[in-house]
Amino acid sequence: MKAHVYRQNGEPSQVLTFQDIAAPAQPGPNEVVVRVTRRMVHPIDDVMMRGYIPAPIPAEGTVPGGDGVGVVEQVGSGVDAASGIKPGQRVMLFPAQGTWAERVVAPAMAIIPVPDDVNDTTACQIAINGITAIVLMRAALAASGGAPLLITAAGSSVGRNLIALAQMRGAKVIALVRSDAGAAILAPSVPGVSVVSSEHEGWAAKVIAAAGQAPAVAIDAIGGETSPQLLNLLADGGTLITYGGMDARPSAISTISLTVRQQTLKGLNAYGWLASTPAQRAADIADLFELARRAPQNFAEYSEFPFNDAIKALSAAHATPRRGATILTSEA
Repeated sequence: MKAHVYRQNGEPSQVLTFQDIAAPAQPGPNEVVVRVTRRMVHPIDDVMMRGYIPAPIPAEGTVPGGDGVGVVEQVGSGVDAASGIKPGQRVMLFPAQGTWAERVVAPAMAIIPVPDDVNDTTACQIAINGITAIVLMRAALAASGGAPLLITAAGSSVGRNLIALAQMRGAKVIALVRSDAGAAILAPSVPGVSVVSSEHEGWAAKVIAAAGQAPAVAIDAIGGETSPQLLNLLADGGTLITYGGMDARPSAISTISLTVRQQTLKGLNAYGWLASTPAQRAADIADLFELARRAPQNFAEYSEFPFNDAIKALSAAHATPRRGATILTSEA
């Protein structure tokens, strides 16, 4: 079967190959074989290939991808029939190692049946981006005390999902984007939400004016030089929740200021969601499918690339301003 593989870190166009690899073995107990039809391309995929996040590379190489959508082909012993996981069922995969391949073997707990009224393209975008948004929003609401939330990279897939979740929960949000062009793209799709561009000086004052006070919580995917700026903007006792590093430069954060102002810096990612109870995860997935029904505009703009065109897809995933998700598709 075909897959994308890298055996060393570096520029993706130089280290990523598209080649034949062995097809998955028969599924073991509580495992499922899925034919992957769509998988998201995330900025972190590029970061991993470049080695900015150290990770061992096995001798046979690494196949990127940790989420996707596909069709169940085989089910191993011990998989609960009541889960709805059966051959022919459309499913989301998260977390599933190596989805930039035509087929994967994944544990049953990583397989989520997709309702008939949610199409493959939407389901593909819900997987890791939706779960990331759920985890972030739960932490943000717990720390906010009902105060408005500031969301950076608000035009990204996760950012849009965070806005929709906040609206479902009755929370006020301020959407921050990095350019005027990004603001012009986002604003029409989020009526009632204040959208602020950080392209020009004075953006922090605009955020405070829109919120009516210094935000208590900021949810940030950018990092780098943005992190200290957000901490300066937050109220005393505020919390900066970070889930990414679109700006790979180190953040110059003053621990003195952090201490004096009693602020909290907290990192979260979607994989922490796996520590939730089965009941919590089931409730979260139901919420995400409901989000898809209430906010279809979040999933309407995307770019699809043929499976063999991963390098172009990676470039598109880094485009600014962002216009929706980037998807590698194995079939029409």
